[in-house]
Amino acid sequence: MTSENIPSSEVPSRVLAATSWLWPTTLADNLARIAAWDLPVRQAALLFYQSAPSLAYTPEDIPAIPGLESHAHLPVDLPWERGAEAVYAVISRLMELAGNLSPWGGVLHPPADPGQLEGVAALWREAAPGWRLLVENVPGQGLRRHWPVIQALDLPVCLDVGHMMAFGQAWLPGLPGLWERVELLHCYAPGTEAGRHSHLALDRLTPAQAEELRAVFEALPAKTPVLFEVFSEEDLRASLETFYGLHHEWGTAP
Repeated sequence: MTSENIPSSEVPSRVLAATSWLWPTTLADNLARIAAWDLPVRQAALLFYQSAPSLAYTPEDIPAIPGLESHAHLPVDLPWERGAEAVYAVISRLMELAGNLSPWGGVLHPPADPGQLEGVAALWREAAPGWRLLVENVPGQGLRRHWPVIQALDLPVCLDVGHMMAFGQAWLPGLPGLWERVELLHCYAPGTEAGRHSHLALDRLTPAQAEELRAVFEALPAKTPVLFEVFSEEDLRASLETFYGLHHEWGTAP
């Protein structure tokens, strides 16, 4: 898929993003390839999934690339057992390391204890760093228990539709004020095994899953970026094709 074969009426009205791991090469090379594409992708998700290797990056590993926006996925192994200050120190350091790309936000997997989330979010609020701290629905943490903290500290949300489909979180859209808080959407096919998920291209959605995705896009604010959370060029291209095809079928703007 290239921009030339997308009808002008289907040029995306929202920002589309790709992960920073699509080829088995360096982070900088992945970013450069994404920026050079003739595809409707203008943003990269910096995958800081593990603390130690991510903290080993230097600013030179994450260069400024004209025309490429970014956000970050924060580590899933943050040191919650050491307290809010230790967790926020890792988060803030990673966002500083990515400063050449000026990431607009960081996606956080919440801990089981809402009080721990509150501690880190309070530090973020106090620091006012200029980037958004987004809380993601994850397996076992569908945000219901965390919602009072999210509301009290006015936190944005990253809605992961794969997690919602695979882990019995169909009630999520009913949380009060959810859609006004969704500032990023993770979009992929989760597979069909209950209680487990994979990050598959959107062409692997079942008809029922496609209908769930349709309901999400009907409610999703037009300004919310969409990350195709897949990890190969092939899966990204297939996801883009399906994304445009579904919107054409639904009669809605991409």
